Amino acid sequence: MMKEIILEAVDYCFTNGIVKYNSQFVLTHAPICLSPFQIPEEVLDSIVALTPVYNELMVKVGNNRDFLQEHLKAVAKTDLFIKKLLDLLSETDTSHHLQISRNDFLLTDDNNSGLLIPKQVEFNTISNSFPYLSGKVYQLHQYMVKRLHCQGKLVKNDPLEGVVDAMGEVVTYYDVPNTYLLMVVQSQEQNLFDQRGIEYRLLDKYGIQTIRMTLEEVAEHGCIRKGHLVVNNRVIALTYFRAAYTPNDYTTNEAWNGRILIEKSSTIKCPSVGMQLAGAKKIQQVLAKPGIIEQFLPAELAREIRKNFAAIYELDEKVNSQTAFDLAMQSPHDYVLKPQREGGGNNLYGEEMVAALKGFNNAEKQAYILMERIKPPGETSILVVDKTAEEVKTVSEIGRYATCFYDGSIINFNRDIGYLVRTKSANQNEGGVCAGYACLNSQCVR
Repeated sequence: MMKEIILEAVDYCFTNGIVKYNSQFVLTHAPICLSPFQIPEEVLDSIVALTPVYNELMVKVGNNRDFLQEHLKAVAKTDLFIKKLLDLLSETDTSHHLQISRNDFLLTDDNNSGLLIPKQVEFNTISNSFPYLSGKVYQLHQYMVKRLHCQGKLVKNDPLEGVVDAMGEVVTYYDVPNTYLLMVVQSQEQNLFDQRGIEYRLLDKYGIQTIRMTLEEVAEHGCIRKGHLVVNNRVIALTYFRAAYTPNDYTTNEAWNGRILIEKSSTIKCPSVGMQLAGAKKIQQVLAKPGIIEQFLPAELAREIRKNFAAIYELDEKVNSQTAFDLAMQSPHDYVLKPQREGGGNNLYGEEMVAALKGFNNAEKQAYILMERIKPPGETSILVVDKTAEEVKTVSEIGRYATCFYDGSIINFNRDIGYLVRTKSANQNEGGVCAGYACLNSQCVR
């Protein structure tokens, strides 16, 4: 019976576009979990309610150049990528931008009270993937729910609709006829179909066409004409980054020239360079300090957000009578070392973290933050990867997608639009789906 269910699920994936390229660029189904993640309804409600508050906080941070410069200048001394992004802050047109964010959490019972609390892993401001595939996995679970023995009600999910609606509105706001969306992509993209899902629905619902280009191609084919970004004689109303979050996307000067061209133009950025920097791990650490959030939000809202924060430190920071560096060396399995990087596969754990710390000089310490390791309770799930199923103990990371359009000092809209669940074997550290570490899932309330 279980073998039939697995084959049926895989067939559904291929039939309905739950697919990706593997590392050899052979078409396969996306890794999926057949056991929806069970979340207490009150926890779900609290995360959804705080989504626009987080959005408002991060938009204000991303538009505060002085704040970003002050807190990232030490990181920029050893991180050339951060330095170059900071340099762009003085050149960019930030009068308006669209934010498509994802706020990631793990649930934990820190006090052994039996009550789960969401702890923030990170706030992602650029290239947030899987709005298309997440909705498709929800549909898969809807189809198979009678076979999955899900104790609870599946939580409806279609973040793609929210993404496309936000894009359609801001292209209309740009108020220039016959404009396009520019999707900045990598030259070899394993997660192509998640991107294409956005492109196709945007055309179908709003009649807006998409141009896909790498940063190098933008530099080669683009120019600024009367303030507008123009590529191949087509005016770009909105530039949506599904690349440009890693130094690997800037291996040539032409790539940087393409980014500079985008930033200097009046195209609406998604995200702006300021918002990209606001997602840096160093900024996450700074916001956890007493009194910082209160610079951007009322005290009552700041208190609510702080309940979700895990402990997070600079390596030289004093924690009681010792430094965070010493804490990590003494208890490496209680912490995770994070650099200023997006995209998964960059964090260091356990003995690997200890080995890295031993080699750091004082300047290199500034490029990392130390975060307490969030330890969620495990559950048994069925994971399916490359047509092979395995029932294992798992943990799940949940993310809330949101959109926010910022015009000068005015937030035109600010919405929660759905979720992402990534379920992985409990002995895995990283959570990147396309790197093979985690499986796409949906959630049900209990």
